[in-house]
Amino acid sequence: MSFTLNMLRMVQLNANVIYAALIASLFVVSNAMASPGAHGPNGEHLDTRAKVASSTNPKFESFTETFELAGELFENELVIYLHDFKTNTPVAHASVDLELGNLSASAEFSEQLQAYVVTQPAMLSQLKQPGLHEIVLTILTEHSGDLLVANLENHQAVEGADAHADSEHDEHHHDFPWLMIALCIGVFVAGLCLGRISKERK
Repeated sequence: MSFTLNMLRMVQLNANVIYAALIASLFVVSNAMASPGAHGPNGEHLDTRAKVASSTNPKFESFTETFELAGELFENELVIYLHDFKTNTPVAHASVDLELGNLSASAEFSEQLQAYVVTQPAMLSQLKQPGLHEIVLTILTEHSGDLLVANLENHQAVEGADAHADSEHDEHHHDFPWLMIALCIGVFVAGLCLGRISKERK
């Protein structure tokens, strides 16, 4: 009789340990799924910098006491996010002119993007060339104006390799929660089996 009671206590203890492991595993999975997948640089003032910095596209940043901006080069456009430096609020409908060597272009404000867009083919073609590109931006609003200089470094071949590696890492990262869920299901089934054995012995 004492042997049977000891066996039942051991089974119940094992079941409790398994349930505790199940709860801990579910907690790990929930944290893994809730964690953000990318982080911007520390200490940025411009909110959009985190989004820009997380991509592998060529980009630039610049600021003065009046304005701060972040730019990102895409296949068919250059997108520029412009904010007021003191208040960190977006600046809309400003006059934004760019100079790149002997090239010049004006950026149009996009209501959808809440940013300025440059689509001039000659400037985009020049910015896509490997190397360091110095861009001079003239910003004019109804109440203020300023001149900003930014450097866009384009090493797309290197970035492409890094993006491929990051893509493979992301695939494995996204597989992780599913593996943990499968493990939790296995632990749960094992707990049910031990629970049935405990009832049968009673």
